[in-house]
Amino acid sequence: MFKAKLVVMAQPCTACVIINSLNMESLERVAAQCADFSWELVQITHPRRLKTVAGLEVEKLPAVIVDGEQLTAGSVLPPRRLLAFLEELRGQPRNDAA
Repeated sequence: MFKAKLVVMAQPCTACVIINSLNMESLERVAAQCADFSWELVQITHPRRLKTVAGLEVEKLPAVIVDGEQLTAGSVLPPRRLLAFLEELRGQPRNDAA
């Protein structure tokens, strides 16, 4: 099972609201197509809390993290790119025991 996190500020700026919405739409589209994919929304209340998010390497939001790998930092993740990334992961041995 692939798990994604959409990391956003609890009180985002106007531009981030738009990017958040587009990323949510992308994640929903992929979840509808892939039975082995799910996602969750992670809201950050203060920038100091960013360090608590596993997989977040570039502290620019919104960010999409899939199985611990950050795919975006302040940009939109098109469904096609996410599907390609999942296909790439499917071709690799997985450790789902964790």
